[in-house]
Amino acid sequence: ATTAGRQVRVIEAGPRALGRVVSQAVSAVVRREHEARGVRFDFSEAVVAIHGSDGAVSAVELQSGERIPADLVLVSVGVVPNSELAAAAGLAVHNGIVVDHHLQTEDPMISAIGDCAAFPFASEDGRTVRLESVQNAVDQARCVAERITGKPAAYDQVPLFWSDQAGLRLQIAGLTRGDETAVMRGDPDGTAFSVFCYRDDRLVAVESVSRLPDHMQARKLLRAGISPTREQAADPGFELKSLLALAVAA
Repeated sequence: ATTAGRQVRVIEAGPRALGRVVSQAVSAVVRREHEARGVRFDFSEAVVAIHGSDGAVSAVELQSGERIPADLVLVSVGVVPNSELAAAAGLAVHNGIVVDHHLQTEDPMISAIGDCAAFPFASEDGRTVRLESVQNAVDQARCVAERITGKPAAYDQVPLFWSDQAGLRLQIAGLTRGDETAVMRGDPDGTAFSVFCYRDDRLVAVESVSRLPDHMQARKLLRAGISPTREQAADPGFELKSLLALAVAA
């Protein structure tokens, strides 16, 4: 929209950009690059009304009392898993349709995949999660297809997410929950760096901003359960793929 010469204002209930899904460092860079393109952010703010007439919007009213003139409003409020049918069928439902490591519900003849499926996350000792991403849905579909064609295996894929933001390519491998220690690889004041997220000494996720090689290596490291030391992760000159080579040799 800014490229088209429009004024853009983002009203965000949380305290920062993408606060639910990325680290402070990535959030700050995303905000900086959007603001450089003319986007204005209002954080920790709530919308109380959208005004208009004759089917057309005219303004957005904030909790502070301000009314923002608007020609177009995009509302992003999240999703609720579609689990009513499963509940009506007597299946377990808790923030989605509950499935096991093979993506089967309590009824082994019924499977659930994608955004509606709450499954045990193998990398966190079976903590139940529900992921809203294309890659997760595709990988889970493949897992179920292999099971029903005679090649059963537990679902243990590395979660993958991506987004294009203000000229940046954001790619995430793994899953965070907010209590990780962040290790920077590259220059966070620039537009190409990665954030390695550790829980204790175990690598659990990597957020890469316009650093595809880091992202590709992170996917492999997480899949293999290999954690570089924090010093190795922080050194842009250290070849992450060497750790994979050592694992293969062993």
